[in-house]
Amino acid sequence: MSRRALVVLLGLLAGMIGDLNGAIAEEAKDSDFVQYGKMHEVIGQQKHQGRVKFADLTAKPHFYGVAALESLAGEATVLDGQVTLTKLNPDGVLSSETLSPKTQAALLVGAYVESWTKHPVTKTIQSDDFDSLIEQTAKNTGINTDEPFMFVIQGDFPQVRFHVINGACPLRARMRKEVLPEGKKPYEADLMNITGKLVGVFARDSVGNITHPATSTHLHLLYKDDESGEMRTGHVEQVTLQPGAILLLPE
Repeated sequence: MSRRALVVLLGLLAGMIGDLNGAIAEEAKDSDFVQYGKMHEVIGQQKHQGRVKFADLTAKPHFYGVAALESLAGEATVLDGQVTLTKLNPDGVLSSETLSPKTQAALLVGAYVESWTKHPVTKTIQSDDFDSLIEQTAKNTGINTDEPFMFVIQGDFPQVRFHVINGACPLRARMRKEVLPEGKKPYEADLMNITGKLVGVFARDSVGNITHPATSTHLHLLYKDDESGEMRTGHVEQVTLQPGAILLLPE
């Protein structure tokens, strides 16, 4: 083989290796986002068996996620690998559950995020404008909003419409005008002037998969209960943001 032919061959091999490395890198990037279960099957079809153990997900650092527990027995939120579980007791009082190695989620979406960019909220954002704020800010930072991504908001929230699932979804029941049996009634509340963190996923055109109808976000609240001193979490139906809150987006 001539020297020139050898140089050409080595160049082709280098290009192939570069393409392969790029594909591997893209695959690794894509694998940072994980999903177990889809809303239409977990909630609509009642296929709410456990699909993934939280301990397996948090074995790798910097995991963030939102989840419904196995059998829809409560809510879970993961903030930088720390799992908060909240269930409804038979007496209607919320309780924080201890994570065990066997605790599983029936529905979970999340991602591994090592670093974030900070974006101050400069004006009051009503619930109807919440999704637009997330999407537009993400676009401005170069995030591909056609793909799902996690976000966090920290601050004081003047009003949060909140529920903790208890065997059946109250949003679905309201849409279908169904009355839930006593044993499956959720905890529902309007929390006023609450300090905490919102952990969510933005997912456009994902109704029935990742999000509920009429929204592009699936959002949970993390806050400290004043009476018990325990961390609580649950699903956010509506939220108002005010100046001073900080939106965190994946870097």
